[in-house]
Formats: sequence, C-alpha cells, structure tokens
Amino acid sequence: MAKRNYLEDLVNSLTQGELKKLSFYTKNITSKKNYLEILDDIRKNKTSKRQKYDNKYAQQRRYLYNIILESMVQKVQDDTIEGKIFFYIKSVNYLLSKQLLEQAYDIINKALNIVRKYEMFGYHLAILELEKEARLFTNDSKHRTDNDITEEEKKLITFQKELQTIKLIYSHILTHKKKYGFMDPQQWLKLKNDTIQMGLKSSADSYQTNKAKFYYYYSQAILHLLGHRNTDAFNFGRKILEVPKTSLSKFEILQASLDYSSLALEAGYIQEVLKVTSGVTKAYKRGEFGSFDKTGLQIFYYCANHDILSYVFEGQKEKLLQKIAEAEIEYKKWENKIPLGMKIIITTGFIIGYFAVGELKKSIKRIQFILQNQRAGLRLDAYEGILIYHLLTIFDKNDISFLENESRKVYYYFKYRYLESKNKEVKTKKNIAHLLLQFAMYRISKKEMLTEMIRIILDWFKENNGYAEIEYPYLIWANSKLQNKTFIEMAAEMSKVYLKKLN
Repeated sequence: MAKRNYLEDLVNSLTQGELKKLSFYTKNITSKKNYLEILDDIRKNKTSKRQKYDNKYAQQRRYLYNIILESMVQKVQDDTIEGKIFFYIKSVNYLLSKQLLEQAYDIINKALNIVRKYEMFGYHLAILELEKEARLFTNDSKHRTDNDITEEEKKLITFQKELQTIKLIYSHILTHKKKYGFMDPQQWLKLKNDTIQMGLKSSADSYQTNKAKFYYYYSQAILHLLGHRNTDAFNFGRKILEVPKTSLSKFEILQASLDYSSLALEAGYIQEVLKVTSGVTKAYKRGEFGSFDKTGLQIFYYCANHDILSYVFEGQKEKLLQKIAEAEIEYKKWENKIPLGMKIIITTGFIIGYFAVGELKKSIKRIQFILQNQRAGLRLDAYEGILIYHLLTIFDKNDISFLENESRKVYYYFKYRYLESKNKEVKTKKNIAHLLLQFAMYRISKKEMLTEMIRIILDWFKENNGYAEIEYPYLIWANSKLQNKTFIEMAAEMSKVYLKKLN
C-alpha cells in the first residue's frame, strides 16, 4: 500500500461521531483551513484538481493526517520528547483499532527511532508491545519477526536492570550527602564498600548505555566529594557533562549542571562556577527548563549561594554587593515557598557575603536564625561551619568576654561530639575554636592566635589537594587580620594563589 493512500484509508474509516469530533477540534485551531478541502474531496470520492503532489499539497495532506490523529486521541499540548512519544503510542493504538496496520507500523518505527536515540527504556518496551500486537494481524516478511522483537526486549531488560542498579547506588550516596555533608575516612570507606556490594562497576566503560554511564559518573562525583577528594570529584563532574544530552531529561541536565557548579566550588574552580550559574540562569529565562516554581526555586537556591561565594573568594566587592542585593530581592519573592531546610542553606550564603564586606549586623542576624533552627534539616557540616563564623563575628566586635563564653561552647561541642572521630575537617574547626578560647582567656596573643590558625588551616589544605572551600574564608579572615587588610582586599590577593583554572 503506497503511503499516499494512508490519508484516504484513514478518512474513509472515520465514523460520523469521529467526523463530529474532528470538526469540533478544527474549530479551535488555525483560521486557514485549506486542508479541509482535501478532506471533502476524499469523502466525496472526488479526484483532486491537482494532477501531481506538489510540495504545498503534500504538506497539506500530512497536516490533515496529523490533525485527524490528534483529534481522535485527544493530543495534549506537550512539545517534549516524552509528549511526542506518548502521542505516537496513543496514535498506534487508535490505528490498530481501525485495522490500519501499515500506518500503525509506520508510526511504531518512528517512535522506535526516537526511544532508541534517547534511551527511553520504559516507553521503548511499551512500543515493542505494540509492535507485537501489530504482528498478530500480519506475517508480512517486510516486518520484523517475533524473535527479532524478543531479542530487543531482552537487551532492554538488561539495560533497564543495569540503570536501576546504578540509580539505586546514586540515591544511596545522595542520602548520605544530605545527612552528613562530609564524612570521616572510616565512614567514607564503609560507604564506598557498600556501593561495591550494591553492584557499582569498576568503570564507566563497563556500562552499556549512556544514561547508566551518566549515573556512574554522578555517583562517583558525589562519593568522592563526601570523602574530601575534591579534585577527583570535580573530574568526575566534568565527565557527567560529557555524556550525550540525548540520553538525558531536561531535569537531569539541569541537576547535573547545578551539581557540577558545586563540585567546581569545592575544588576551587571559581570561573567554572560562574560560567555554569550564568548559563543555567540564561537557559531558564529562555524557557529551556519550563516555568515551574520548583525549578525556579532550585536554580535560585544553587546560583545565589554559588555566585555570592564565588565573588567572596575572588574578592570582587562590587559584584558581590550587587549579587547580594539581587539575591535578597529574589529571596523575598520565594520566601513563602522555600522549605525551612533550604532556607537555612541559602542563609549561609548571606552570612558569608555580609561577613566578607564587613556588614556584621546583617551577618549576625542570619547566624542567629541558623542557631535557632539548627534541627530544621540543616546539613551538619554547614551548621558546624556557621559556628565558626559565629565566633569570628564576636571577635570582630571585640567582645572578649562573650568570645570566651561562646568559643568554650563551640570547642566542647566539637570535642565531645567527635570523641573518637578521625575527621580532619572537624579537628580543624575544633582547633580554631580552641585558639579563639585561648586568646579570649589572654593565654596567647592575637598574633599567635592568627599565626597558629593559618598553620592549622594550611595543614588541613595539604591533605585536601591544597584547598578546602568551607575553611578557605577562615584563612582569608586570619590573613586579613594579621596583615591589617580588609577581608575583600585579602581575598583578592589570595585568589591568585589558591583559586584554580582549567588548562
């Protein structure tokens, strides 16, 4: 059957009820309805005045064919790949009900080309089921055999199982990230061994599909981040973005980009952070990620914090002040929709930003908000980082008696909470609190305190590829006090030494 007869066969199969449905549907679309003349000609069995299929006439026939299918299956306006496949699946079911087998096969093959390209395993299996149903009515040799279809199903089931396993591993690691933030060496090794026991393969090359490779790199990036292996985590993050985008949903692309900016921040690649946040923000404004509030809030959550920290670390005061002002406006816009746990994390960015420009009152106000809501879903490492800023703001206010009281609390918090822990980052914070306590008790001088603080932080840096994002501002602060410079001036100088760039 020639494809040019598809339209005639479809039109001639329509019932009176379906013709009414088509008429109602076409009233709500384009004003120019020249294609309806073709419909009338076919229904009246008239020969078209056109003696040949010129491009315009062929285009009108294709349009009419699609309009008929859209009206019969009640197509939802969804321009995504998933929306297109869903329309194809409903169209095939409709055509099979009409016994228009060749037309059904034609759409099945179009759908298969898409799901293979985009690795849409669930839809892929559903379309293979439709192909098997179509074969019930024909054994035509030009179509695939049942064995051919079964072989493809077996591969898909293998791919699906592989993907489910690596996504389960990814979720397991992500749960630990949300709970702990960072982990001591023993915890980290246990988590790593757990992932191997769960089925994590030795390399990305061991996985058969691009989507599985994507989640392998993602799992490794977060896993290494939790163990303070920031350079390895960043390199895995770069691999995430190299996976072909055709295999990924828009949500996966967005989340991967935002998490890559986190990995770049942790490793000190600040220009990469700003490049990603700028790109994501522009893409969102173009509508590439939809207009859902959840997506907009997610982008604000990442980009506001990361941009503020990036400008702090680079010592760019004007850009920092501008970003803080923009973020404050955006925060008020979203405030009633932000979950408390997320609200607290966003607040940490404001704390560091205001601290960096010497706005102590604004920084202290937000520190108090976090201290009052420490059990509201805040990641433990973030809360413990704010404890140190709490002490530094007290030092900057020159309130020695209060510093003694608060530094003692913070010191004992770390000492007794982590009695047997070998977490070097926790030990670094504990030692900083102890130094501030010793200074407040007049046991060491300001210079001794600052010099030792710098030594302690740099000692931690040596075990962390020469950089640690959370402790970096403490190092800037200590150097600024020792050299009698503003925080921002010191940050600008130190950025040339500590911040990294890609080759």
